[in-house]
Amino acid sequence: MRDPKPFSPIPFIFSIFFLSLGFALFSYFRLFPATETEWEFLANIKAITEEGGLISAREPLALWFVVLWKKLFGVNYIPAYLALAGIFYSLFLHLFMLLLRREEWKRNHYLIVYLASFLPYSYGFPTSYFSETLCLVFLLLLFLTFRFEKLTDLIVVPLLTFLAFISDFQMFYLGFTFFVIFTGIRSSRKAAQRTSVFYKKRNLPFLFLIGYLSFFMISLILFSTFDFFGPNSFAYLIKHWYESSLFILLPLVTLGLGHILLKTEKELNTYTASVVVVILIGISIYFIFRDVTNTNPEPWEERTKSLTKAYGMAYILKSDPIYLPKEFSYALYFQTGTKSKYLRDDGFTDKAYFLVPGVWSQDLALIQKTLYGRKSTRLTGLVPLGEDVALIQKIAMDKMQNVNSLEFIYKKMAEAYVDFPTRRPFDGYIQSLQKKFGYKSFF
Repeated sequence: MRDPKPFSPIPFIFSIFFLSLGFALFSYFRLFPATETEWEFLANIKAITEEGGLISAREPLALWFVVLWKKLFGVNYIPAYLALAGIFYSLFLHLFMLLLRREEWKRNHYLIVYLASFLPYSYGFPTSYFSETLCLVFLLLLFLTFRFEKLTDLIVVPLLTFLAFISDFQMFYLGFTFFVIFTGIRSSRKAAQRTSVFYKKRNLPFLFLIGYLSFFMISLILFSTFDFFGPNSFAYLIKHWYESSLFILLPLVTLGLGHILLKTEKELNTYTASVVVVILIGISIYFIFRDVTNTNPEPWEERTKSLTKAYGMAYILKSDPIYLPKEFSYALYFQTGTKSKYLRDDGFTDKAYFLVPGVWSQDLALIQKTLYGRKSTRLTGLVPLGEDVALIQKIAMDKMQNVNSLEFIYKKMAEAYVDFPTRRPFDGYIQSLQKKFGYKSFF
């Protein structure tokens, strides 16, 4: 039996950049931006470039990479973002496959990686979870380099751990736990197999694993007790990890199954199998674009135009605070540069406006007539942004509080006000991290 050929890094590196380019071009022609986090990253990239700060509680390392890429190549915000997302995603998938197979890669190993990157449900992962993707890249590099056989490992391993930590704390919290469990079990088994004639050795890797898991459980309890990440942190973390896992699980399963089948079924390494995989990639891309073209984008463009018009007609003054849902707030800043608030704070003054859904034009007319006793073309403290959504000033909301005929509308406003998120302790940590990068915090 011949020994397997060693892994060749040159086609591996070429494949990373080839998939990066293909994924960036693919993303450029699909609906983008389409999610809250995509708007958030674009808004933050613009804020860093033009104002030297960030408008949301987001780790700055991934954004720093995009801004650096933008400066080096002189491209606009969206191409720079898509290019880096493609590179990190391609690197992540290739590194995961490398973790499974350290020997020579054949043609279909690369094609399986390409198939995993263009799956209908998961293609949006690197743009919707940009900082998480970067964190996973560093964690996979940690998996691949963790040996402590060379002196340089004493520098590389802590450095990769630190970079993963500041890339995305929530993903690091989960991913590093998997790394410790996997490495701890593997190391403890090796330690248990070593025997000593003179004395019984302690299984140090196993003790370290137990210690880390105890730390993980205690920290999870503390995060929940102090609501570090948001409402009832444990529920928030479980939801966040579940949603991100749904996106990335299918590509990882595809890579795992592909690796096993290519190893056990020799006929899958033929040209015929390669043609089948290429056809599957084409079918997958077809279904993605079919679904994307049938998706209705969020009405931020229409609402942004209405809000800009309200500023131009002095319905809203530049000094009036505006409270908007996160995604609308990010989209508004990226499209117009107008800052708004998405966190409810103690500075909610009488002049502040906040967005209320479910308020129709006839509701606004009723409010105007009931509170001010007249009809006019100008609504006082009321700015419609669409068919069933409006900005309402707090002073108008307070006047409606004891008006029976407006009780149903006031209830919608009160619910909208309460639903606005409040500042979390985690936001303070992010602000300190942004400050260390030399960025201001505009939230």
